[in-house]
This record gives sequence, C-alpha cells and structure tokens, in this order.
Amino acid sequence: MYQDAPSRLLPAVRLAAVLSIARPGEQLGVWMRGTRRTLRLRINRRALLISTDLGALLRWCNRIAVRCQGQTAVVEAEHLIAWRSLRVVTGTPCRRELDRLRFLVPGFAVSGTHLTLPLGLDGPEEALAACAATGVTVVSSRIEYRG
Repeated sequence: MYQDAPSRLLPAVRLAAVLSIARPGEQLGVWMRGTRRTLRLRINRRALLISTDLGALLRWCNRIAVRCQGQTAVVEAEHLIAWRSLRVVTGTPCRRELDRLRFLVPGFAVSGTHLTLPLGLDGPEEALAACAATGVTVVSSRIEYRG
C-alpha cells in the first residue's frame, strides 16, 4: 500500500468516539479490522455500519471512517472510490504490450513486473480485460487504495 493510503481501523478504536463523529440521521461506515460480519450500531439517531468489506460500505454509506496516517479520519465515499487502483503482477516485463495498454488504460504506473492501474468507479474486470486484450500476462491482482 502507499504511505498515505487509507487502511482499516484497528479493533482497539473506541466505537463511542467514532459514533460521536456520525451526523444525526446518518449511517457512518466504519472500515475496521477483526469483524467477522457486518455490524450495525444505532444510538440517539446516530448509526454505524461496521465491516471489513470496504466495497459493501461504499455501497451503503456516504462517509466512511478509516485510518489515515495512524489517525481516525472520516472520508467521503467518492474520495475513497477515486483512490481505488488495481495492483497487477505480470509474469515478465512486457514493454511492447505496455504501449498498447496505455492506450486503453491511461494513467497507470509501472514498477518492474508490477502495474498499478487506476480504477475509479470501474470494476477490476475492465482493467483485467484490457490487460488480456493487449497481451499482458497477469499472475495476480488485488485492489488497493492510494491516498
């Protein structure tokens, strides 16, 4: 992950403090480590939706509490979506294929056999299809968030 990328809140974070950040009538998403299932907490017209699944939180909440630079921060869902990227590990360096891929997915970064493709609102399937169409061999991939 990138240095300033958001990450899950640690289980030691006090939910009462996070609940105090929520606006009345709002369901604030909480991206937290260590939860086995999605939890709902509602007190005094303030609600938290707690999950390890950031994708689900992005669908259900307008704002999400995350950890940024060791602190709890509330981020608009649109900002987190804009930070989404697909990290792809290729089988071999593929310089010739990269020129064709750059035409389909502008703005990606290369580091050895690793590619970082911006996703935004798009799913990873489109980026992986672009890799396949240009002949880039994908060994593995995962979604990351870059701050």
